[in-house]
Amino acid sequence: MDSVDKRIKKSYFWKIYLESIDFEKWLLMALNLSSIGCFLKNGKYPTKFICLVIKLHEFKPSFSMIKEFIKNDSNLIIRLLGAFYIRLYYRPLLIYKLLEPLYYDYRRVPVQIDHSKTKMICVDIIIDSLLNKTYVMGIKLNSLVKRLNKSIKKYI
Repeated sequence: MDSVDKRIKKSYFWKIYLESIDFEKWLLMALNLSSIGCFLKNGKYPTKFICLVIKLHEFKPSFSMIKEFIKNDSNLIIRLLGAFYIRLYYRPLLIYKLLEPLYYDYRRVPVQIDHSKTKMICVDIIIDSLLNKTYVMGIKLNSLVKRLNKSIKKYI
C-alpha cells in the first residue's frame, strides 16, 4: 500500500486539492464525485476517488463514521468510499461483516476507465471484487482469509 500512497501523493490532484484540506471540504468533494475508480493509464494517474480514500485514512475516521458511509443509501459514491476504505484498512472479519450486506445493492455506479470514459458497473460486482480478487481497479489488495463458516457474528 505504501507505493500506492506515494503515487497518489505525487499526483497533481493531491498536491493542489487535498494536501491541506480539512474534513468538511473533503466531504463536500466526496459528495460531488461523479464516478469511482483507482488508477488510469496503466496505474500512472490516480482518480479523485482513490485520492479521497487515501486522504480519508489521514483523518483517522471512527468506526461508526465508516459504518455510516456504507449505510448511506442515497449516495453510492460515499457508500463505495466507505467500502474501499474498509477493504484497505480493516481486518478480515470486519471486512466480511461490513461488506457482505452490500452484495444486495444492485444499482449501477459509473467507474472511470480513462480520463473521458466511464463504464456502469453494479455495486454487487464491485463488492465481489473487493472480497474475492487480489487486484481491484489497479490496486493490489492484501489477501483475505477465506471464509469457512458462514456465521462470523460470534467472533466479532
